[in-house]
Amino acid sequence: MNPYAIFKEFFRREGIYYLIGLTMLIAIDVAFLIVPQLIGSAIDTLSHNKEGLTHYIFYFIGLLIIITVLKVISRRTLLGSIRRMEYLFRQKLCARALEIPTTYYDVNGPGKVMALMTNDVTSLRVALGLGVMIVVDIILYSILGSIILIQKIDFILALKIMTPIIFILGSIFTLGRRLRKKQRQAHSDMTEFGQELFQGMDVIRAFNKESIIGGLFNRINKKNYSDNMSVAILDAILSPLTMIAPFICISISMYICGTLAVEGLMTVGEFVTINAFIMLIIGPLISLGSLVAIVQKGMASLDRIIDFMSLPAECNDTDGKQLGLGDIDIKCLNFTYDESKSPALCQINITFKKGEFVGIVGKPGSGKSTLFKLLLGLQKAPSKTIYINNQDITTLPIGTVRNSISYVPTQSYLLGSTIADNISFGYENKNHTTVAEAAKKAQLYRDLGKDLENPLSVLAEEGRDLSGGQKQRINIARGFYKNAPYLLLDNCFSALDAITVDEILQVLQSTKDKTILCISQRLELINHADRIIVFDEGRICEVGTHDELMCKNGLYYQMYKAQNKEAQ
Repeated sequence: MNPYAIFKEFFRREGIYYLIGLTMLIAIDVAFLIVPQLIGSAIDTLSHNKEGLTHYIFYFIGLLIIITVLKVISRRTLLGSIRRMEYLFRQKLCARALEIPTTYYDVNGPGKVMALMTNDVTSLRVALGLGVMIVVDIILYSILGSIILIQKIDFILALKIMTPIIFILGSIFTLGRRLRKKQRQAHSDMTEFGQELFQGMDVIRAFNKESIIGGLFNRINKKNYSDNMSVAILDAILSPLTMIAPFICISISMYICGTLAVEGLMTVGEFVTINAFIMLIIGPLISLGSLVAIVQKGMASLDRIIDFMSLPAECNDTDGKQLGLGDIDIKCLNFTYDESKSPALCQINITFKKGEFVGIVGKPGSGKSTLFKLLLGLQKAPSKTIYINNQDITTLPIGTVRNSISYVPTQSYLLGSTIADNISFGYENKNHTTVAEAAKKAQLYRDLGKDLENPLSVLAEEGRDLSGGQKQRINIARGFYKNAPYLLLDNCFSALDAITVDEILQVLQSTKDKTILCISQRLELINHADRIIVFDEGRICEVGTHDELMCKNGLYYQMYKAQNKEAQ
């Protein structure tokens, strides 16, 4: 996706309102340029006699009404369209965040995306709103005001008055470039750490580690403070520069024009008019330092947004198609994570037969979950290593592959919505499985039946009002509801009691129209599986039924004996 296409879409939808706002802004500036001439003429009229002074009062009242109406229209159209741009950018960033490979979050975490959708989009909105308004004021007042000023006094005198501005502008833009380099650095570490901190608050309190976590946060906070202070220093230099130059110009103007007025070469009204024009010209220049900071922050934010929008997206075609039920063949599979030196899987050769219930066990880090990630396309598998129903998984549309697999992860993920919405993810199932049927298979009616039937019963954020076992059962019900031909269960029974596990196990054993792969550290759950695969250090070390593996006295035998000993 071309990142600049967002701007094209914005201007296609909101361009007319944005242009109306700019036009009104230009009209306001032109109206303000009339004010100094009216003031000068009114003063000259007052210095001679009071006749005609009331006309100028009505002129000022009429001009005030016109400017007020134009300002209301300008801000309503210009800033309103910019707010809609902010909405559009956040919408597009969210869509892109859902499209990019999940490996991005393994490396960068969620903090960077959160910073993009909040701080960076806001900086861009300010740059295109307030920043553009300041730019228009500077251009119009500087060009038109300077032309009128040269007409009132000669070019040489105007140049003498405005000379300090020229030198200051060079310094401002030099500092502005440095400011952009500082702003280019993304400060997402604090956001990400803060998210982890608050999510793990219960664990931090339980282990009495507040001081240690506070120290970790302090280090991140210091880095963030240091980076922002370097930006603040440049900002602090810019502000005085933009304030000094205008007042020097006013001082020069007061001296030159005052001398001419004393010598009778200029009327008092002309003196006031000229100085009023100088105030109009240099007034926006006082905001130049702020403008540079605003624009540079906006450009730095735009750079980060473009970098993110330029990330390659997965072609996830969710047209509802599913693969037919068949064998899963894995041939000579080797896989290593990008930032890892040692392989996660080595020479995996196995066939999961159609309709088979397979248990997968092994020590932590032995490659079990990595296999599931490769089957789901969360990590890219090497070509010609994984075949589903005799089709190479790397040649199939990733959306079709994921539609064909029901996945129940280790960590329960719940939305702040109803239980039914959490099971269905808010969509109707086309494969003839109802929420009620899925909930029954996951044994939810035993204690959550009333909440399940009540459409007004909404879960707390992340399901915090539920127990760990209830969360896992909702997660399992979601897997049943999808009703895909392949079901992957990744250690999702850890919080369930033995009775519930036995009831769900009976459901799994009676299911013959699915291929079920179940990772579990609870060996009593899978000892009745059709086959058990034992992983060790990224390799398959044992394959067989429970009785066959117990006879081998290998790793499975040791794990089973250790668990039974603990149970006793």
